[in-house]
Amino acid sequence: CSGRVRFVNDSKATNADAAERALRCFSDIFWIAGGRPKEGGIQSLAPLFPRIRKAYLIGEAAEDFARTLGDVPKHICGTLETAVTKAVHDAQTSHAMAPVVLLSPACASFDQFRNYEERGNAFRALIANLQAGPMREAS
Repeated sequence: CSGRVRFVNDSKATNADAAERALRCFSDIFWIAGGRPKEGGIQSLAPLFPRIRKAYLIGEAAEDFARTLGDVPKHICGTLETAVTKAVHDAQTSHAMAPVVLLSPACASFDQFRNYEERGNAFRALIANLQAGPMREAS
């Protein structure tokens, strides 16, 4: 089941214009967004909101993004770890034809990470840990 979920690390998308490119590529999106907001927020992305199955909001922008997203299903996660865990679970259990867990934050990373590269590396590590599954139990 988890083999059909696609994971896309677009941590470099630090503003709405950059995130728009990724959002246009997919239709069953489990979107991880947020961080330190930039001027303009995500209002310009509204025409793409129907592509988003659910948004997982992190960082300082979470509350503002939640308001802007309106009726889009959303969860304010706070941290990237919580967002990834919830997004992966929801994507795996969805009935979407081609679910995509997309990290395309539309924000700077500085509220939780040194830079977008560190945020992207954390995303990759979290996905790898989740895919390893329960076999990695602590002793």
